[in-house]
Amino acid sequence: MIDIAAGKSTPRILLDSDKKEFLIEGQSYPENSSSFYEPVINWIKEYISKDNEELLLKIKLLYLNTSSTKAMFYIFDLLDDAYKRGKKVKIDWFYDKENEMAKETGEELLEDLTLPYTISEQ
Repeated sequence: MIDIAAGKSTPRILLDSDKKEFLIEGQSYPENSSSFYEPVINWIKEYISKDNEELLLKIKLLYLNTSSTKAMFYIFDLLDDAYKRGKKVKIDWFYDKENEMAKETGEELLEDLTLPYTISEQ
């Protein structure tokens, strides 16, 4: 399990396989996105390598910087590859109705994926 509290420039991240809760929420502009997201990426790789594991990732990001966007692309590619191999994977992207940019970011990040996803106002 990963449970990272939100910081000033980092999102809350909850990856709990027991409760089947997978959440990334807040703002993401850490000084070093690669090192911040590395344990998250490694956890997801390990989790999706197991048989019959489902993953519904809920994302509620208000803002992402460029390096965080790259990390999201990488995570989404991992999940998309897992979906193509038959895993039950889905992404729910939530945005605030006042934040059109967050909606557009979700659309850009998700548009080329084959896995099921939704983009919804929260």
